Amino acid sequence: MTKPRRSLFVVAMVWAAGCDGRMSTSGDGGGSGGAGPPTRGTAGAGGEATGTGSGGARGGSGGATVTGAGGARGMGGSGGAGSAARDPVIPPVNGDCPTFATGTVTVAGLAGISLQVGPKSNGTGPLLFYWHGTGQQASEVNALIPAAVRQEILSQGGIIVSPQGSLGTGGDCSGTATFSRDDFKVADQIAACAVRDYGIDPHRIFTTGCSAGGLQAGCMGAMRSSYIAAVAPNSGGEVAQQMIQDPTRIPSVMTMHGGSTDMVIVSFATTSATYDMEMKNAGAFVVNCNHGGGHCQAPAALYTAAWQFMKDHPFGVTPEPYGMTLPMSFPNYCAEF
Repeated sequence: MTKPRRSLFVVAMVWAAGCDGRMSTSGDGGGSGGAGPPTRGTAGAGGEATGTGSGGARGGSGGATVTGAGGARGMGGSGGAGSAARDPVIPPVNGDCPTFATGTVTVAGLAGISLQVGPKSNGTGPLLFYWHGTGQQASEVNALIPAAVRQEILSQGGIIVSPQGSLGTGGDCSGTATFSRDDFKVADQIAACAVRDYGIDPHRIFTTGCSAGGLQAGCMGAMRSSYIAAVAPNSGGEVAQQMIQDPTRIPSVMTMHGGSTDMVIVSFATTSATYDMEMKNAGAFVVNCNHGGGHCQAPAALYTAAWQFMKDHPFGVTPEPYGMTLPMSFPNYCAEF
């Protein structure tokens, strides 16, 4: 079950409460070329398509980038369409969009949503959804995610979203009543508006959170697999298996927990392992990090590694950037699950 770079004890119990698609392109008369680096995007007709797929095609005008399996560049008449599984499906805008500025907004009927917003980018900014723990505030994001990480996200034209409350409808996937499933509809609207109106890269939408928020983040990774690129729950995961929204689109996963001392009603080492197993079986690349420090005590170095993991795992990335080993900058208690 594990392929540790270093030793890791993984709890494989389940506590219950209640595709690898490959992208390719083809061109008319395209010849083979050299392998390119892993890239992502969508291919357009009549344009230039380059990438790591078998048979990137170049046409007469325009440009697009695609990711694929083999890694060739060719010359041809038109760019072919890549596999849809390598691109996220961003929900349509449904109603009024918020003004993207640092402060508090109401979206889709949910008030008290905290936004931290960097300068508008040209389609390259990351979007991070943070879910707080039971009895905590939206400002928890500033206490747990290192300032340097937050600043980097904003400097790239990114947005950090931290809901304070919940719609309280649609069911509760965490078992804590802190957030609800319909809160993801609010997230849908924020993501759709941010991509359309504020230069957020649709391939760089991530989620994390602590405790109840870590469980909500795990649920979001499964229930919004169509556009979440990577999920990094902190003392989270899932208390019971959630239905994956789109089995052809599975986010990368990095769970963080405190081992045997990470207990608040449930074992968060177990909820992390439960989530890791479900997502790995669905085709995700999964890393498990047992820092041994108790509940929601992921140290700054680990959260910094989690942000590195997210950056290295945009939606549809291929080949897997950590296919051989984890980065040496990662704590030695992290290992591939």
